[in-house]
Amino acid sequence: MLRPLTRTSSAVSVAAVPDVWGLRNAVNETVHPSVPDALHGMVVVDRVDCDHAVRTFHAIGDTSSLHATAAGNAVLAHLERSEMDGVTAGTLEGYGEEAVTDPGQLGAELRRVSGRGYAVDHNQYLQGVCAIAGPVLDGEGTPLAVVVVSLPDSRFQLGRLAELGRLVSETAAEITARHLA
Repeated sequence: MLRPLTRTSSAVSVAAVPDVWGLRNAVNETVHPSVPDALHGMVVVDRVDCDHAVRTFHAIGDTSSLHATAAGNAVLAHLERSEMDGVTAGTLEGYGEEAVTDPGQLGAELRRVSGRGYAVDHNQYLQGVCAIAGPVLDGEGTPLAVVVVSLPDSRFQLGRLAELGRLVSETAAEITARHLA
């Protein structure tokens, strides 16, 4: 079930600090942990910027869609089918040029996300912005938060996607392990 912003989210955010910085240093791109909220969106709860002059920017407290972002897809892919259907039923708003607005196509993408362990947003929510996100899960496999690496489309390299996805997934798993300890 999607959890509202709670002290659990704050505890995850605090537990994530060393891992978020480690990921940022490994990839030198902006990293922003986000959490699902009760209004069926994602909320940025922290941000560590990269050193590049051209970078993505997400203010703490910014909200975004579940279905059109890597952060949201990383959450949706780990929900029970009935919960996922409740969020994706009906009309899905298009944001960027590549936004998935068909529930069937979104379902297929969420199965891919679940299989590989991370979600990708390539100009789906904001034109010119790409993101890779991995879920932080509780002991029952419910998503508590996500770790997101975001970067300008001009630096996105398809050949690096597997590496970035692995790093994001490993970081999310480390945060999950620390939170559950």
